Amino acid sequence: MTSPVPGRRRPLSRALIVATARRIADDDGLGALTVRQVAQRLGTGQASLYRHITDRGQLLALLAEDVAVRLPRCTDTGGPRERLREHWLAAHDHLARHPWAARIIADGEHAVDAAAPFADGALAALAEAGLPPDEAARAYRALWNLLLGHLLNSHPVGHTSTAHPQGGDPRADFAWALSRLLDGVLGGVLGGRQVGGRRV
Repeated sequence: MTSPVPGRRRPLSRALIVATARRIADDDGLGALTVRQVAQRLGTGQASLYRHITDRGQLLALLAEDVAVRLPRCTDTGGPRERLREHWLAAHDHLARHPWAARIIADGEHAVDAAAPFADGALAALAEAGLPPDEAARAYRALWNLLLGHLLNSHPVGHTSTAHPQGGDPRADFAWALSRLLDGVLGGVLGGRQVGGRRV
């Protein structure tokens, strides 16, 4: 149950509304996120919020933008494979801190431009590794699908036997799958050798 924060009230703004909505979603899930709940947490009435947002749909869109703008940037240190691995692990950690975020992204209803720096950095590292533009784009989509799949897949089917025990480390599982995917995608361009102008 949410309640207003005691003490001196901060001036109401869209940024404060989004930050409060993010905390509610983190604590109680998207199902608990309503304009009324945000107003209660802020100690104000719903009408005050409507001066800054139109409805719950816009609130979700603003949350999607908020999580996208916080996606990590690709570093410029180390080789391309190392940078890609650290970049996508950081993205996993960022989204895992907000369990609702992967669902909003996967639904695809709230596409935002704020994710462009993340995508541009990943594509640049894939290109530096030697992938042509079309293959870099396909590799990026495969990495993105892997990330969302791991964050969304909490169903126990197929993971209850002795060979696939529950209660493992989700981050370690993602890191293992990420490394294998990068090996497959980049093995031909980073692991090969040039002989007579031809990669072998």
